[in-house]
Amino acid sequence: MDIFTGLNPETKYSNGRLQLIFGAWVASALFDRKGKVSVGNGDISEDDYTKQSIYALLYSLYREMGTVLSEHGEPYEFTFNTWGYDWPAGWGKRPAGTRDPQRFGKYAYSGLFQVDEVQAYAAARDGRVHIVEMGCGTGAGAHHVCTEVWPECTYVAIDMQGAAIETCRRKHVPGLNGRLTAIHGDATKVDIASNSADFIVINETHVMEYAGLVTEEDARFFGAVLDRLKPGGFFVWGNAIPNVTWQPCFDYLKSLGMVEVQVQDVTAEAIVARDLDEPRAEAYVKECVNKFLAFRVPFIGPRRAREAGRAMRNFFRHPGTRLYDNMVDGTDTYKVVCFQKPL
Repeated sequence: MDIFTGLNPETKYSNGRLQLIFGAWVASALFDRKGKVSVGNGDISEDDYTKQSIYALLYSLYREMGTVLSEHGEPYEFTFNTWGYDWPAGWGKRPAGTRDPQRFGKYAYSGLFQVDEVQAYAAARDGRVHIVEMGCGTGAGAHHVCTEVWPECTYVAIDMQGAAIETCRRKHVPGLNGRLTAIHGDATKVDIASNSADFIVINETHVMEYAGLVTEEDARFFGAVLDRLKPGGFFVWGNAIPNVTWQPCFDYLKSLGMVEVQVQDVTAEAIVARDLDEPRAEAYVKECVNKFLAFRVPFIGPRRAREAGRAMRNFFRHPGTRLYDNMVDGTDTYKVVCFQKPL
């Protein structure tokens, strides 16, 4: 069993199935002498994993972990699968307290709308805006926007991962009186009416990540953004991606007729967030590893446990991992981007 390529995004893996999956992966160490994960910095070659398998594993894992305690003893369910960034100086009041275990994810979603033109657009409509998010994960960000940013909005949250949408429907949809809709499917292909959205959100979604180019998948995403936005509506996007990829993306959006409104670099704040979040993330990784019996098998179990822990830390952009170092040396930059569809 290769957990990096062999899992199905349509499937919601239970605790029992995850125990078997990790057991098979540990047993495969007998024949896999090298392993795919760097024990130094957690790096995994792009040829050695698929995002569909990785996310299928992570979202099922988060659900099965349930409620855990932060380093401060605060109970939470890990639903913000978001690196985020510390709240920039000059942006006003923080959207969440400094002891909130998932504050950086909340900052990242609130920050998408910290643009004067966006604020004025929403104010002119008394906050009754319609939002479509492409690649919503568990919908934690959607829920935050619906309750804390635009409490009069309606929101459609789309993701290809079945376990993520199951969490959204269980945890975030109830209580919003029908204002939040969760859809399982390819965000570029699900049936969303043209010219229907005031805002399109893409936040830390696993696209636009290949260095220096716009892929066919990226072009589909941008085309769907243009099609679904109302004239005058806004595309808001935040992520940490290769720095050389930003300009090709901006150029492609402009070639579609989109107008750049604002681009803000928050890489320094993203690094601060990862430093501050290190104790919480470290505690969570240890809880995850301790949950699975196969990691206790002599010799091969601890080896796989180290690999799993380093891979998770790298995915979290934990200090000391390759993805963290990429932000420090500028290979990757975290930017908050706003483009508008012309009237």
